[in-house]
Amino acid sequence: MRYTKGMTKSAPTRPALRFDPESLAWIGLRLTVLSSRYMGPVTARLERDRGLSRDDVTVTICLSITNATTAQEIVRYTGRPKNSVSRAVAGLEDRGFLRRNADASDRRASTLSLTVRGRRLFERIADCFQERDGLMLRPLSAPEQRTFNRLLNKIATPSANWLEEG
Repeated sequence: MRYTKGMTKSAPTRPALRFDPESLAWIGLRLTVLSSRYMGPVTARLERDRGLSRDDVTVTICLSITNATTAQEIVRYTGRPKNSVSRAVAGLEDRGFLRRNADASDRRASTLSLTVRGRRLFERIADCFQERDGLMLRPLSAPEQRTFNRLLNKIATPSANWLEEG
């Protein structure tokens, strides 16, 4: 953009999605945009400050707040590619954030767990997410936040089967 006399520089504005707010169209797109705006700064900060990739963060969170204990379970839970999760597991193990233990019933499989260092890392990751959650939820009243949380859980639970329903 060329500036002419009398014009002032201002930050560019993001284009707004034009849609009927009463319509159920484009929900997935709006969720994708919201997710990108939420995750982009979080992952950039964790990469810059801690040297963590998105998948490093995903694996650390899964081992902390889900009952996933294998790389395969993390792949099923998150929908992330198997090779991305495997790379993250190997990197986190090399840096001392997690340990692999041979599965007694299946020697090809390993159970994963965070080390003390990994649990401290999770606390730092959780702080970043908590800040972002506050920013995201700020426009909602307390009752709206509870309703949003309930509805999000209602949608998230069956979403685990979406990959199979394709």
